[in-house]
Amino acid sequence: MNLRNKTRLHKTRLASRRHSNGEKGAELVELALVLPMLLLMLAGVLYYGRAWATKDVLDGASRDGARVAVNDFNDTSNPQCAGGTPCSVQAAASAVVAAIGNANVDTCGMSPSTNPPTATGTFAWTYTSNACAASGQPWTMLIERAVPQTINNVNVMATRITLSYPYAWNFVSVNPFGSPLQLGSQAMMTNLN
Repeated sequence: MNLRNKTRLHKTRLASRRHSNGEKGAELVELALVLPMLLLMLAGVLYYGRAWATKDVLDGASRDGARVAVNDFNDTSNPQCAGGTPCSVQAAASAVVAAIGNANVDTCGMSPSTNPPTATGTFAWTYTSNACAASGQPWTMLIERAVPQTINNVNVMATRITLSYPYAWNFVSVNPFGSPLQLGSQAMMTNLN
C-alpha cells in the first residue's frame, strides 16, 4: 500500500469517527424527545386494558347474578330475607358481589346480606355500595325480577341485572380525566320459575 492510499484511508476513518460521534449525540436527543411519549402511550394501553378487564368482570358478574335469580323460586310476592327483600334477589346480589370479589375487583364494602336494598319499583331493588377507595364514589346494582320480554311472539317475564361501576383512571394517584368513568353492564334472562 502506498503512502497516498494510506493517507486516504486515514482521512476516511477520521471522517467516519467524527460522523458517528455526531450521530450518537443526535440519537440521544431523539431518544430524550420520544421516550416520554412512548412511556405515556404504554401507560395508556395498560390503563385501558385494566378498564377493559374490569368491564369484562362486570359483564360476567351480571350474568352470574341473573342466572342465580332465574333458577331460584320467584318469591317476589313473599319476601323473607333481610329488610323484606326476596331471597332470590338477595341470592342474585350475593352472586354478583362474589363474582366481582373473586376477580380481585374492589367490591367497595357491598354486602347484600347485611345491607338491604331500596325498593325502586314493584319488582325492582337497588343495592348501593360504600364509596370505592380509588374513585370515591359508590357503585350500584339494580335487580328487576319482572321485566316483560317477547320471545318468538310469546310474552314472558325475565330478570334483568344492571351494574354501574365507577372506574378511576388514576395515573400515579392523579386522575387526568377528572371524574371516574362509569362502566356499565346489563344481563337479562328469562325466569324459569
